[in-house]
Amino acid sequence: MDFQIECLQAHNEYRKKHGVPPLKLNREMCRISQEWANHLIRKNMLQHSNNREYGENLFCVQSSNPNFTISGKEAVDNWYEEIKCHKFGVEPSSLASGHFSQVVWKESQELGVAFAKTGGKIVVVANYSPAGNIIGQFAENVLPPGDFQTNNNNIELFNDISKLSISATRSIHRVDQNVTEGNFEEDFLDAHNIYRKRHDPNFTVNGHTPVDTWYEEVKQHPFGKEPSNLKSGHFSQVVWKSSECLGVGVAKNSQGSIYVVANYSPAGNFVGHYIDNVPPVKPAFYGDLAKKKETPRHVVEDNDCCGDFSQFALDALRVHNEYRKKHGVPELILSQKLCKFAQEWADTCARTASLQHRANCPYGENIFSVYSSDFSHTPTARDAIKEWYDEVKQHTYGVEKVNQNTLHFTQVVWKNSRELGVGVAKNKKGQTYVVANYDPRGNYIGQFVDNVTRPRP
Repeated sequence: MDFQIECLQAHNEYRKKHGVPPLKLNREMCRISQEWANHLIRKNMLQHSNNREYGENLFCVQSSNPNFTISGKEAVDNWYEEIKCHKFGVEPSSLASGHFSQVVWKESQELGVAFAKTGGKIVVVANYSPAGNIIGQFAENVLPPGDFQTNNNNIELFNDISKLSISATRSIHRVDQNVTEGNFEEDFLDAHNIYRKRHDPNFTVNGHTPVDTWYEEVKQHPFGKEPSNLKSGHFSQVVWKSSECLGVGVAKNSQGSIYVVANYSPAGNFVGHYIDNVPPVKPAFYGDLAKKKETPRHVVEDNDCCGDFSQFALDALRVHNEYRKKHGVPELILSQKLCKFAQEWADTCARTASLQHRANCPYGENIFSVYSSDFSHTPTARDAIKEWYDEVKQHTYGVEKVNQNTLHFTQVVWKNSRELGVGVAKNKKGQTYVVANYDPRGNYIGQFVDNVTRPRP
């Protein structure tokens, strides 16, 4: 318990500076912390658990020295250092100081902490009850320490941290036709007038305008993990799964500014609940691609299949044929029948979280899998096919020896293969699976010399 006691003491030293009650050590919470620390060290990753009951801080440090160790105080010191990013007396605009604010959160009363170690790597997990970092409650729960002085609600830090300032300089240049494109002057005027129209007293908005603006923050949201800031807070509230009711109001002032307020119940944006309530965007290859008016080149229209090809499959076809051209073999064509076949197996792999070949498959088959902690990340078709093709480095041309380490590559460039089908699927664990099927199949013993030709100079 030495480590836990050191952590507890360090927490309470800092909490005393902020004038909030000390924490007490809870053995059950320590056990829960230990289980998650063991899981993280075993999986070689660092991410928050889905435990909704407690607040949670994580810390990881690594050294090339396998005997490396840390004290309980070092982890807490690291979390507390975020005080430099915290603005007291207001709701934070980001979670850059989230570890610090949980350490000194006034309403938290109990602490559970543990660490796990393998070699020189150490992971520390701390749980807090009641949980802190509740949006709307920062001002009353994160109090300034004695090193701060408040005056008329303005808080200043008396130490060596200097304030940042932004300065702007203006310069006027004549338009240089060598560095511009199009009709620069007209485009410049149009851009001004587009924005000036927004400030017209008669300017109006429709219901899509504010919602589209909020949703644009999707570009900044880290799916599959708790956000480190609130830059995507409007977006996440729009799609918050648990919210059921909506209220909206619109008002306009005498200057022509329009204000839109939306309220949601139950409220969203609760720290610790983002993973369950903000699912990733449904990728286009799940079937939401716009219909194409014409059948693309290199496509087989199968009578027993229907529907258009995903962009992923079209990209995969193009990359395959780029590599096949290097080896002087005929291009593949995309088959709807094979794409349907490949998609079924990709879905199975994603559902079972298992990368394995289909049993008794009548076609040639290449499979690929990748994991990302950013659940919104989707690999490109080139990512998968390049990994298969890179096995070329281990291939020996001109011999009938089957090299198990190059069979993905040889199937990609197999001369007698004519048709291609591609499927891709992702699961909730952040794993993406790609399956490619080929007809006729390749990799026949005794046919490698004829079908796997050297790349052209």
